[in-house]
Amino acid sequence: MKGTDMDYGGFSKDGKEFIINRFDTPTPWINYLCNGKYAALISHTGGGYSFFEDPKYQRITRYRYNNVPLDRPGRYIYIRDDGNGEYWSAGWQPVCRAPDAWECRHGLGYTKISSENCGIRSEVTYFVPLDDNLEVWSVCVTNTGKRKRAITMTPYVEFALFDASEEFMFHPNLHYFSTAEYDSRDKAIYYSFYNRKKGYFKRNFSKVYFAVTNREVQGYDCEREAFIGKYRSETDPEVMKTGRHRNSKVIGGNAIGCLSVRFELEPGEEQRAIVVMGVDAYDNRLTPDRILRKYSDENHVARELERVGGYWEGYTSKLSVETPDPVINANINIWNQYQSRTTFDWSRYASLMYNTGTGRGVGFRDTSQDTMGVVHAIAPQVKDKIKLLAKNMYEDGHAYHLFYPTVGTGEPKKYSDDHLWMIPAVYSYICETGDHRILDEKAPYIEGSSGTIYEHMARALEYTLSNCGPHGFPRMFYADWNDCLNDIDRKGKGESVWVAMFLCYAAKQMAELAEKTGKAKDAGNFMKIYNGMKDKINDIAWDGEWYIRAFTDEGRPVGSKACEEGKIHINTQSWAVLSGVADRERGLKCMDAVKKHLDTDIGIRICRPSYTSGPDDIGSLINYPAGIKENGAIFCHANTWAVIAEAMLGRPDRAFEYYHKLLPAVAAKKIGAETYRVEPYVYCQFLFGPDHPQFGRGSHSWLTGTSAWMFRAFTDWILGVRATLDGLTIDPRLPSSWDGFTMKRLFRGKEYEIKASAGKVTVNGKPIRDGSLAHRRSVPI
Repeated sequence: MKGTDMDYGGFSKDGKEFIINRFDTPTPWINYLCNGKYAALISHTGGGYSFFEDPKYQRITRYRYNNVPLDRPGRYIYIRDDGNGEYWSAGWQPVCRAPDAWECRHGLGYTKISSENCGIRSEVTYFVPLDDNLEVWSVCVTNTGKRKRAITMTPYVEFALFDASEEFMFHPNLHYFSTAEYDSRDKAIYYSFYNRKKGYFKRNFSKVYFAVTNREVQGYDCEREAFIGKYRSETDPEVMKTGRHRNSKVIGGNAIGCLSVRFELEPGEEQRAIVVMGVDAYDNRLTPDRILRKYSDENHVARELERVGGYWEGYTSKLSVETPDPVINANINIWNQYQSRTTFDWSRYASLMYNTGTGRGVGFRDTSQDTMGVVHAIAPQVKDKIKLLAKNMYEDGHAYHLFYPTVGTGEPKKYSDDHLWMIPAVYSYICETGDHRILDEKAPYIEGSSGTIYEHMARALEYTLSNCGPHGFPRMFYADWNDCLNDIDRKGKGESVWVAMFLCYAAKQMAELAEKTGKAKDAGNFMKIYNGMKDKINDIAWDGEWYIRAFTDEGRPVGSKACEEGKIHINTQSWAVLSGVADRERGLKCMDAVKKHLDTDIGIRICRPSYTSGPDDIGSLINYPAGIKENGAIFCHANTWAVIAEAMLGRPDRAFEYYHKLLPAVAAKKIGAETYRVEPYVYCQFLFGPDHPQFGRGSHSWLTGTSAWMFRAFTDWILGVRATLDGLTIDPRLPSSWDGFTMKRLFRGKEYEIKASAGKVTVNGKPIRDGSLAHRRSVPI
């Protein structure tokens, strides 16, 4: 692969880094640095914020959304020439002085920003260690000139008030609960925040620390106003202008972490500084002072960074492919897996520009799907997550839409699909691991009683069946997967045809699980549910060329030829195939309608025509301008199911076409970075549709179900290597332009090398005929 082959940058030759070569990207292009507890979102110029476990209730550093200037504040390194008073930023922001050279490398678990200004080269590597609740900024400063230089380096962060929601609403008195002081013994700033009435932080951590661990501190400030000065900003702080700190502290005020250290650099000499920020958490193995001493050792820091690299090397090695397309190889082997792990950790909870971490908790529906993108690599963590999901279900079978594990609360608003997603999550886990015992493990319900995982799943089906509308289809409740179809069921009679299809999908999986575990009677009952709802859908919801999407309270169809707007929606077409509801003739016909009415050069629209005038019993999607989000955008998540549907129908070229054009690097290059805007190395939620003047603009990157489903669409259905209850099935559906592929895959403790070429498939060097591989056999029959 080329090193830089797109606007603003490109992949490294091995695909493991995305190298950004311009600091003025259309939006901040970010990375997630986290260990499952401590998380640092960082942009290519050092912007972003940190939190511990929960971005709403345990926010560590401050970030101002939709701010001018963009992407502030962040993790900043100021560098000052003590000889002439000139200063700049190692990452360009926030001083924004044009560097002589600049580069950012986002890698797996780290971000490295390099720049050169005025004969001084700086390189800052940011990462979060695997086991400690902190982040490291490893700074290397080099004198590239021919004379000795005296340099002051000043790292800077602005602390949050921990409760991000209250902070953004700006309660003027809140900041008076904060304290920040420099501890001369530990050479660190300690920040804490406590409100006796609210009882903040009796739970998971008590304070934050910020330090330069391996150098003497020359000056510090803990108060934002003391460092920045009056009527100034992070761009031109008074302390950087004068070179003199106030050595301020905060006892009620706007707290920052800001320390200065000095370098005396001979020509060609390089020196290092280690900046550490972390939390004194309930599960810390060491006290903050001992942690700071541990991270004062440059060799220890280097080893911790190596461990992060080793972790991701091991994670991505569980499944790797070699195909004729190097962009796909980089996507599947590295970035798609990396993004899927990020969504698994943080659901749709916290991103830089889209999900602020204040209004959304952990999504039940979202997290259930996210497990399917990582179960091949981290099955034990998936099992734990399934148990967490089960705890957030009610006794009657429905679930919280969103929940907050840190504080043990959730959003009780009813959605028609949330609870059903538990079933494919468990089914996928068992297919991958063969661990049927999970079905018998007990988990509590929200009310306090408990039941087995199997009972949770069965109750989810029962809840949907017991809440159907006039046509016998499941009620929409507030909404289904399409959150913006939220006015259809205001009177209790609105129905979702898509949920009816999803019910069929889940019932069939339950039948398979029941049959496999000796519950033949249950299996028969689940298949009755499947067949009954399947027949009903085909009798009532078939519209001649495609399937209707929903019925309103008044019985009016949504997504029908009878509609002036929103005549056809994508989900009931793809899921008619995924669920097995459609026979082959109807499956081909409805997916042909998708191609005819919804497909574009850069992806498939969610519906068409876009809504411009109503009606008012559809939902909030009509409030979006045509072409944005659920109102006619190219919703990438929904596109994944079209890929799978076409592969299932035996049309591999069309499946590959749909898959390939939404690859982030392909889409960004075709559309152009200035229009596409979002990161070209991870999937986004949607692209503006053709009814919008900014057709192709991307939004809501990183935290999207697109990631897990695109991974499965390609590996399971295009390459055709998928886990089933009986073992590993190998059934490639390759595009006609390919001559084959190789996959290395760990499955149920054994390593397999699968090669497909010239119509032949071999596993570990031996030919396979029937397409199935039982995990107990190292060589297929």
